[in-house]
Amino acid sequence: MEHNSLSAFPARIALVTSVIFSPLIVPIITAVFVIEKLAHTRQEVYLWLTVVAIFVSILPTLAIVLLYRFSKVSNIHLHTKEERLIPLCITFLSMLVGIFVLNWIGANNTVIWMCQAYIINTVIFTCITPFWKISFHTSVATGCIIVLALIVNIYLLGLFLLIPLIAWARIYRKRHTTLQAIFGTLVALANTLLYYHFLPPTN
Repeated sequence: MEHNSLSAFPARIALVTSVIFSPLIVPIITAVFVIEKLAHTRQEVYLWLTVVAIFVSILPTLAIVLLYRFSKVSNIHLHTKEERLIPLCITFLSMLVGIFVLNWIGANNTVIWMCQAYIINTVIFTCITPFWKISFHTSVATGCIIVLALIVNIYLLGLFLLIPLIAWARIYRKRHTTLQAIFGTLVALANTLLYYHFLPPTN
């Protein structure tokens, strides 16, 4: 019994890590800190964050659930790369609409830039996905850490210490290979930094 408990412990840690650092959750947590820094009133905080949450996380999640409900995907975790293309396209379209809404309500340009960074990474990984099951967990976490460091506080680069834990969790649960987890980080790092270099936020 004790041996079984010990062997189950890493599996629990890997599962909890995967859930906490879900690609649909991490961008919203990032948005909380970015918006808190940039908004002038509580009304702006709640309004901008609501829009980001709806179009970056809630609608894509609902889409995945509906795809599963109508047997278009085998499970809501999208374990196979073949099942990821439609949800990724839906996520892209949802975030694109979200950017138009943010513009319409007069959100801060840097908040809009953050969402554009999300979209660019989504497009890149959508192009890669049909050929290789690159890790969304490590890529999204990496991109969000870079956004936090560039916009909120450079010391938040220390959050990169979490990346090995996230990568281990995905590898331990046999969702990705080591190479897929590493490349998820490297590609997101390059995408986000290049986007910041060539098209930085205007305020």
